[in-house]
Amino acid sequence: MSSVPSSTDLDASPEDIAPQAPPKPRITWTGIGLAAAGWTLYAFLYAFFIARQEPNAPFVGLLAGQLTFVIVLGLYSVPVWWVTVREMDRTHWGRTLGVHLILGPLYAWGGLESYLFVVRAVFAPSIAAEIEAQYQWILFANLTVYAIQFALYHLVRNVQRLRQKERQATELLAMAREQQFAALKAQVNPHFLFNTLNSISATLRRDPEQAREMIARLSDMMRYALEGPDREVVPLRDEIDFTRRYLDLERHRFSDRLEAQVNVNADEDALGTPVPPMVLQPLVENALRHGIAPSEDGGSVTVEVTAENDELDVHVEDTGVGPNADDPLSGSTDGTGLATTSTRLERTYGPDAALHTAENNPTGFKVWFSIPKDGTDA
Repeated sequence: MSSVPSSTDLDASPEDIAPQAPPKPRITWTGIGLAAAGWTLYAFLYAFFIARQEPNAPFVGLLAGQLTFVIVLGLYSVPVWWVTVREMDRTHWGRTLGVHLILGPLYAWGGLESYLFVVRAVFAPSIAAEIEAQYQWILFANLTVYAIQFALYHLVRNVQRLRQKERQATELLAMAREQQFAALKAQVNPHFLFNTLNSISATLRRDPEQAREMIARLSDMMRYALEGPDREVVPLRDEIDFTRRYLDLERHRFSDRLEAQVNVNADEDALGTPVPPMVLQPLVENALRHGIAPSEDGGSVTVEVTAENDELDVHVEDTGVGPNADDPLSGSTDGTGLATTSTRLERTYGPDAALHTAENNPTGFKVWFSIPKDGTDA
């Protein structure tokens, strides 16, 4: 499995590109160092606070106890961070808040009980008794620590998003002319238009009615393509309808060398998901030009659209010759390469929406991507 690299030769106008979210947060040594410094500072401050309340208590012992406590809480913070900050990075804030309301009390209680377990095993039983006497206050303190640390995590994440949007806005302003020109080039490939006109010409004499239907489909397609630069997004169902018309016309050209089908397993709400215009056509065109056309026996092209949980999965597979020396991933084919499509998806939904590619089994090529069902990146 591979992810298609981004291309600087974008095929969308500035209006077609929404600010993308930065990559999902990950654990880094810098982050570990900052977290360790924060927890250590907290342990020192809390030890000083207790020492002022109990002047006869040895400060070294208090500090050792607090360092043990923050190690327990820090370890508990890791899985909570993974769920609420990383895995729910693009989830609606209301759902994230709901998860925090569940995990917060569990964190406070579990951290305190684990600390008491360590104290009973390592320190004197009298210390455990003193902690139990302050059980409710320590539980409240743990909840406060939970709220502060995850408020900071989310604050940092929002700052990263704002900076990402500012950087992209600057980039879009600088590349406006290039993107508008590339958007015009990225519409229906001229080769397809010429081939379709030839097919209509060949059909006209033997089946005028079918030729008229082909002209009507081609007219609808061209109107849709020309309107693309004027729209930021279109409903997914429009892209699917366009793809069906595109494949219908190509079936006439390839005759019995092409089998094509579009399978949709999604409800009406999912089909209303906003997507960049002309985002499916380059994938299908790539399958036809680089997979089916070079094959003497032809093959099949299948488009699958599936809604699962909060995501939409789109697959385009062919049973043609597979990747070859022409390199369909290069993005150099009339501006409609997979790299430019991947760039549009990344800029609209974030890096997780980038195209993925692989060889099909037993022969051919497949490409797929996943986007949020509501069409947003957060």
